[in-house]
Amino acid sequence: MSHALINALGRNFLLRFDEGVNASFERSVRRAWAGAATPDASVRIDGEVLIAPGGSRPEPVLSDLSAIVTRRAIESNRGELWMAHAGGVADEAGGVCMLVGPSGAGKTTATRRLSQHFSYVSDETVAVTKDGCVLPYRKPLSLVTSGEPWKRQLAPGELGLGELPSAALRLRIVVVLDRRNDAPIEPQSVPLRTLDALEAVCEQSSALTSMPTPLSTVAGHLRLAPAFRVTYRDDADLVPTIRTLLESADSAAPEHITSEPRTLVPSWPAQPHLFRTSPFVDAVADETDIMMLRRASDGEGLLNRVRGLGPVLWRACRAGASLDALTAAALNTLGAPPSGELAEELTRAAVNDLCNAGLIERPVARA
Repeated sequence: MSHALINALGRNFLLRFDEGVNASFERSVRRAWAGAATPDASVRIDGEVLIAPGGSRPEPVLSDLSAIVTRRAIESNRGELWMAHAGGVADEAGGVCMLVGPSGAGKTTATRRLSQHFSYVSDETVAVTKDGCVLPYRKPLSLVTSGEPWKRQLAPGELGLGELPSAALRLRIVVVLDRRNDAPIEPQSVPLRTLDALEAVCEQSSALTSMPTPLSTVAGHLRLAPAFRVTYRDDADLVPTIRTLLESADSAAPEHITSEPRTLVPSWPAQPHLFRTSPFVDAVADETDIMMLRRASDGEGLLNRVRGLGPVLWRACRAGASLDALTAAALNTLGAPPSGELAEELTRAAVNDLCNAGLIERPVARA
């Protein structure tokens, strides 16, 4: 039984071909995965994927194979790496630009176009180690072909995408893509506050709740690799913008971010009249806001951003606080409310918002 060895996010997978796979089909798989092929047969094998005979076309099997390898690579790195569903390109010095954004932001197209001028790192997942190194995932790229029901799976080299540089890959900048039809002709870039960037990248990240301190870790990476929002049209040339950002990343002034002591379980029993904070995985704060990650019932993460009066009240609830104490904390921190508004009513409304969001717990009723 023949096989091929590939690397995905630092993990080595053996693609084992079933005896029924014909030579032409096997060549199609090897060609598509040429960008991730590992020539060193002595490396440790982290997993195997059996490739069974497909139909008359290899595209459905290749499409499924990409999904299987991606899922296996992410699962095998769970809790060890920051993994973002993002595109990645690198300059000659190994500086990586992570391209992130919601569905429809143009990550795949932008990655493919930029990789004509930069090194192709991945169009699927960018994985960052604790010390800021980036592990490439040079999987095949999916290409829509007119009249064909399946996307073609093409190796980076078949599309003319750049090979990896000789230098080690390190995260250099994070770019949040904002593709708009009404954007200026020339792409526009603006620096992002750390919590704004954190919100954007965490929504596109995998297995965050498996990391010991996910928000603090990602915020630390953003301190060294500043984030920018790039607004652009679909037909815009992003190369000059990305090149300038990569070259000027060192000039960005890091923002002061603090980590909140985390609480995985309630630290004390619920008491009458006292509000308390709900369990959370990790939380970080800037001068005005708090970003918090909690664990949902299915194990996935729930990201909340606390603004306005919320941070004052949430911190006061960490040791337990009555509504009167919360009102006093709000007055002490923010001063008296505008004329005609009552401090207790404003505090009660903000507390209700925190309770409804699951960030603090209401007092237990007296027996």
